[in-house]
Amino acid sequence: MNINISGDFALLVAGGLILALILSNLLMRVLKRYKPKWHKRILSWRFRAGVTLLILLFIAVALVKIIFIKVDSGQVGVLWKRLGGGTFVEHPFYEGTVLVYPWDTLTIYSSRFQTATTEIHAITSEGLRIKMEITVRYRPVVEHIPYLHKLVGADYLDEIVIPEVASAVRMIVSDYTAEEVYANQRLKIQERLLCTVLREVQLQEKSILKQEKSEMQGHNLVNLDDMLIRHVDIPEGVHNAIVAKVNQMHLYQEYQMRLEVAKKEAERKKTEAQGIADFQETVSGGISETYLRWRGIEATIELAKSNNAKVVVIGSGKDGLPLILNTEGSTSALPVSVKPNTADPQSQEPQTPNATKSK
Repeated sequence: MNINISGDFALLVAGGLILALILSNLLMRVLKRYKPKWHKRILSWRFRAGVTLLILLFIAVALVKIIFIKVDSGQVGVLWKRLGGGTFVEHPFYEGTVLVYPWDTLTIYSSRFQTATTEIHAITSEGLRIKMEITVRYRPVVEHIPYLHKLVGADYLDEIVIPEVASAVRMIVSDYTAEEVYANQRLKIQERLLCTVLREVQLQEKSILKQEKSEMQGHNLVNLDDMLIRHVDIPEGVHNAIVAKVNQMHLYQEYQMRLEVAKKEAERKKTEAQGIADFQETVSGGISETYLRWRGIEATIELAKSNNAKVVVIGSGKDGLPLILNTEGSTSALPVSVKPNTADPQSQEPQTPNATKSK
């Protein structure tokens, strides 16, 4: 067990022994006055020593909770001496068990990170009154807790932290509009709040330590780890106006995007048309009439070979290619036989078993 002795332990023990001896002597005097039969035995030194020890033990048991004070994990103690100059500021008392005089007091402080939430009313640059919910994460500087106890007290949160935070919030919010506080400048406001409060809480020339020890000048009593804006409450009319403005802004952005898409689509079509025109201009000079007729003959042959159409060939077209007619949905093609007429080549007609003559 870690025991922190806050005073002269020998003096404490000696004081207890003296008190026990005084009480035992008083008891002996009472016994001598009434002189019982066994008073000689009582007056023996052994009995006196036993009575003294019993009285001392009784006193120790009665004062054990006052003398031995436990400092839990994450805590430190500050000693106040009734007969030794008041607050002991040399150092705090750390975790363990602290031995103090019954007439002294040991105050326990938490050295862990703590959070506190407060509501602060502020005025914006437009003159609107808003309510903000601020959360502060803080912890006292362990080495300076004795000074914090002496100069501020255990309620330092309400005495220096919250007032400084509220003052900084009101000062900074007055530079922004309600819309900026409510929407797009919240992070920037948080950063400014933290920097401002850290500067104000730090003990400098205007601090309460101005008349105290010079070695504490420029040191923090409390460290602020972070400040968060949890909620901003603005007038309902302003809230509705901000929401309507945001909706219109998004609608404007939507139409802007539509225009951009339409412009890009027009550019795409223009580029595509220009490409097609360039292609036609390029290939038109390389495709001859003979080549096209040859491709037409190949297509005619492929159609004649198809099993899904009935092909009738009648004369020829004006470009020298035969005419292909799909007059019936026959599933098979019939062979074509042509009897040549050497006398009149133009009077040649195809003869098929089921041929139909067309004029």
